[in-house]
Amino acid sequence: TVPIAHPPDLRETPMPIPADEYPLHQAPYSLAHAATSDRNFYDRCYLNCFDTEGDFLLVTGLGQYPNLGTTDAFMCVRVGNHQHVIRTSDALGDDRMRQEVGPYGLEIVDPLKELHLTVADGEWGVAADLHWRGSFPAVDESPHLMRTGPKITLDAQRFAQVGTWEGWVRVAGTEYPVVPGRHIGTRDRSWGIRPVG
Repeated sequence: TVPIAHPPDLRETPMPIPADEYPLHQAPYSLAHAATSDRNFYDRCYLNCFDTEGDFLLVTGLGQYPNLGTTDAFMCVRVGNHQHVIRTSDALGDDRMRQEVGPYGLEIVDPLKELHLTVADGEWGVAADLHWRGSFPAVDESPHLMRTGPKITLDAQRFAQVGTWEGWVRVAGTEYPVVPGRHIGTRDRSWGIRPVG
């Protein structure tokens, strides 16, 4: 006999979530769910910080993968010839607007203008308390679409922005002050389907 496939029990689905309070819906689903079942659906951000005097270089990002039920983040700081890296991953919670995983947190202070990035002290030797402020409006890139034969393997959107940083970064016990003008960078946020993850 062939087992009968039953639809998922919607009573076990976390719904609603805080993001559902906002008029953001693009499909007839809670924002807890992507509008596609593709396992490679993602929603991520990437940021970098360049010290114009050359003390350090910082690259960081956070991702959510709702169809895999996971979230992850990283921060890499290069000082001299050494890289100091933290990587963290966990199950994705019900509140998609809460961008936290392990010691890493990203808060949207003013959408498209200001972010607050924190990495708590811990065994990794990297910590930070930084504010990103956009110097110019964020810019949309053209949509990305790629097929492998008939299958869509890349269907994503991204915006990018240039800005400045303020706060501090601590690496291996040394704290570096971060000040606007001296510490600049770029960031992006992208979402959709990519053949990774």
